[in-house]
Amino acid sequence: MTRLDADLTRVREILRERMQGMSVTEIAAALGRNKHSVGRYLDVLRASGQVEMRSFGMAKVFTLAKRLPVASMLSIADEPILVLDEERRVTEGNDAALRLLALQRERVIGQRLEYLPVPDPLLHDLVRHLDRAAAGKATTNEIHIDGEDERWYWCRAIPMVFEQGERGTVLALADVTEQRRAAEALAASETLFRGLAENVQDGVLIYRGDKLVFANRRGNELLGGDVARCDLSGCVAGPDHERAAAVIAAHIAEPLHPREFRCWVRRPDKSELYLYARLSAVEHEGEITRYLVLTDLTGWQQAEEALQKQAIFVRHFIDEFPHPFYALDGDGVFVECNDAFASMVGRGRTEVLGATVDEVISEEDHAAFVATDDEVLEHPGERVYCTTFSAASGERSRFLVRKSSLRVGEDGTPVLVGVIIDHSALIPGS
Repeated sequence: MTRLDADLTRVREILRERMQGMSVTEIAAALGRNKHSVGRYLDVLRASGQVEMRSFGMAKVFTLAKRLPVASMLSIADEPILVLDEERRVTEGNDAALRLLALQRERVIGQRLEYLPVPDPLLHDLVRHLDRAAAGKATTNEIHIDGEDERWYWCRAIPMVFEQGERGTVLALADVTEQRRAAEALAASETLFRGLAENVQDGVLIYRGDKLVFANRRGNELLGGDVARCDLSGCVAGPDHERAAAVIAAHIAEPLHPREFRCWVRRPDKSELYLYARLSAVEHEGEITRYLVLTDLTGWQQAEEALQKQAIFVRHFIDEFPHPFYALDGDGVFVECNDAFASMVGRGRTEVLGATVDEVISEEDHAAFVATDDEVLEHPGERVYCTTFSAASGERSRFLVRKSSLRVGEDGTPVLVGVIIDHSALIPGS
């Protein structure tokens, strides 16, 4: 043992006896050396991690470093760890590293890393990458091991100094296989979602907070351009604006409560679309993600408005039709009539609708009123006959009755339609 080694050992023994720490002057007195030499000894011990220094004002106090055996530290680690010396020989390795290399400890310790006799050819790339990492030549920190049990590891090369001042490296491997697979699954899921979102006929817009994070192609088309610059409530046209703005504001205030509305939207090119908007949201880790789904109902709405106009016209025509008109379902219930018919039977129109023939038509007129009804319902076509009915005034008059049937609804339910014409209106003076 050289004098330097002996003095370093003696300094460690002196500090071990004074756990509270000692100054350079105190150590020099105990060692019998001058302060300059002791200062150099302490620099060597600090560089190798064996001594720690703390400052108290102008004074510097040195204590023996609190250290744990490397083998003990490695044994409690679940991740593979190898300790290499300056020539990249393995000086220590934990059980996880030995299992990964599929080698016994005696075949690893003392061997240069690049020459480890790993039995699995798939591990050769792993060893080569570890060797490059230890030499500081690795181009990536990720190591991929192919094969049936495909794995990914994240490698860190940590420089270290041994007790005698020699330099070395700690190679720590973190198994990131599950994180990698989760990331790939997430990427695949996102790709699938984007493919789905881009191919649906609905516009899909996703917001986090007030920021738009996704809009599919259809969403841009429906709103007529760059949706990032487009506020849906600002696009709503005319009388729908206030109602839509109120629904959107309520959704922002309570995003987890789904809402929906329909409105006309005026696009930048002045064209208008009728959209069905659904608003919903989910909360994850305190963050709200809001979804806006838009469906183009322009064709449907235009057809609906045309149908409503037609219905208004038919309603107006029926009301203005001078002759009594009525419609019966298969059970003999009045489903429609005009004011002329209601006046003829001496009731209000609302009293007639929903009532049966037995409830509206007198017993005296019943047989004449329902004549040919079954035949018309079973065998479509027009039936015409003349008969007499009691008018609201109580007088009996002669009438021409024309009946036919219609098929309504998806199931083609038959409805009987009848028109009663005053015979005197057809033959003057009769």
